[in-house]
Amino acid sequence: MSIEDKAKATAKSVEGKIQETIGKVTGDPKDQLEGKAKQAEGAVRDNAAKVGDKIDNATDGGLVDKAKAAAKNVSGKVQDTIGRLTDSPEDQLAGKAKQAEAAAQNTAADLKNEVNKMNK
Repeated sequence: MSIEDKAKATAKSVEGKIQETIGKVTGDPKDQLEGKAKQAEGAVRDNAAKVGDKIDNATDGGLVDKAKAAAKNVSGKVQDTIGRLTDSPEDQLAGKAKQAEAAAQNTAADLKNEVNKMNK
């Protein structure tokens, strides 16, 4: 996991804790919910980065490509869900974009595997 990825995940979690606390102090349930969602996003980013590290250390190229696509897809679904929970069209759109990118990565991995099979 890169230091930058860890810092982003931690920053998102801290931002969420602050927003949740502000929501509790002011009695604003929306701030509380958005804070919890940001904390969840931070945890997902942290876990995704850890999974990415493990994938980078794997040896099977096809498996690595598929796993990276799956991780990106999960990340996109989480961001889309957070966007729906917090009424954030930007997060929804970014989540859907990640899911589309994951689908493209998955297709590329399938094509790569087929080419490798044909060359054997």
